[in-house]
Amino acid sequence: MGNYFELAQAIIGDGCGAQELISKGYAKEDIENVELLQRLLEENNYKCNADGRAYVAERMPKLKKRTFDEDLFMQALEEAEKIGGCRPGTKYKYVDARGENAVAKVCNLYKLPSRMVNPYLVVFSGMMTAPIYAMEILRFYAKQHDELLPLVAIGKGGNKGLYESVFNRQEGIMIGSEYGAYLNMLEMMAPSGYVRQNEKVFTDMDTEGNLYELYRFAQEQNLDEVTYVLCTGNFSYDKRLLAEWMLMLKRPEFAGVKINIVLAHCPLCLNFQVPEGHLSEIMLGYIAASIGPLMKDTISFDGKTSSEHPERYLMPGVDKAKWHLVQDIISEYSNMGWPNYMEILYGEDHKVAVAKIILSDLLARDSFTPEMYDRGIQQDITNYQSLVGKYYGGSFLRYLKNTMDYEFFV
Repeated sequence: MGNYFELAQAIIGDGCGAQELISKGYAKEDIENVELLQRLLEENNYKCNADGRAYVAERMPKLKKRTFDEDLFMQALEEAEKIGGCRPGTKYKYVDARGENAVAKVCNLYKLPSRMVNPYLVVFSGMMTAPIYAMEILRFYAKQHDELLPLVAIGKGGNKGLYESVFNRQEGIMIGSEYGAYLNMLEMMAPSGYVRQNEKVFTDMDTEGNLYELYRFAQEQNLDEVTYVLCTGNFSYDKRLLAEWMLMLKRPEFAGVKINIVLAHCPLCLNFQVPEGHLSEIMLGYIAASIGPLMKDTISFDGKTSSEHPERYLMPGVDKAKWHLVQDIISEYSNMGWPNYMEILYGEDHKVAVAKIILSDLLARDSFTPEMYDRGIQQDITNYQSLVGKYYGGSFLRYLKNTMDYEFFV
């Protein structure tokens, strides 16, 4: 891990001076950079929101990039999937807005539950790997049910301003919005009429807002009941997503439409070219943001809580998870997260936690370009199609059914 994070602890947390740190072998330039960071944070009252991050980013020099050794990270990545992901076959019982007992089901990509009521595949979460996971769902659903699974893509913009340079363009694949990027990607693998059949302007970019958008979509379709098959492309996001949405679905405003949740677990894969599809600042940032909140403002399924404003259910096993195995990810790669994750899980000092978040943000901003995303997306889709076959026109259902039975994610 980088010296910047050790220096943040030493300078901001422990009050060490430059000469003491130089005598311990730290580089003078690194020390000066962290001292500048400290001054900027003090000037801006240690703000950690999008504006606070931008304030620092505009005034800091570029930091040295980090390298990633897959072997060193594999145990932490696998633990992150255990902590944040859900095993296919798992079911979570909760009470919905109608006061009825409901069940959220977890499945794998290749076998969705039978007899779903008005199912829609929902592609979202921000990760540009999600459409390929979604294509696997579509292929095998067509093979097993002889029909197309309708889809909808949601999500507005990037996280904490990181992706402004990617989305605020006139040309490219990732332009305008996350849902727009997903539709553009899916259009490279499927006919436009199918991909855009349910297109609408989805404006919410956070987890809570996404569910309200889906509720409004069901209302617009005049549905009394709907099943949303959730595909995020994120192997560590399952529990956070379900913990928050199951609790939200208890709110009275969701009583008009019965929403059934099926979550398709997207397994860990490091073979993609886009930044979040292999070890990178961005991938690790997504993981930190996915698992970091799981112990924050929780309520048990039987209603026990110590929070004044519970935001999510305490998912089974989360409080007994091996959080020490993912400490480096949460503490040193939370470019999309918040300092209270570190404070709750590891007892981190608030100012030090903010400094680490900002350092992660700075390193992430300099780790990719818009062109890198476009090239990565095109290469990932080409690689995928080289294995399952490319759609050239005609019946999309026939194409899906005739693709190889090979499972891309094994």
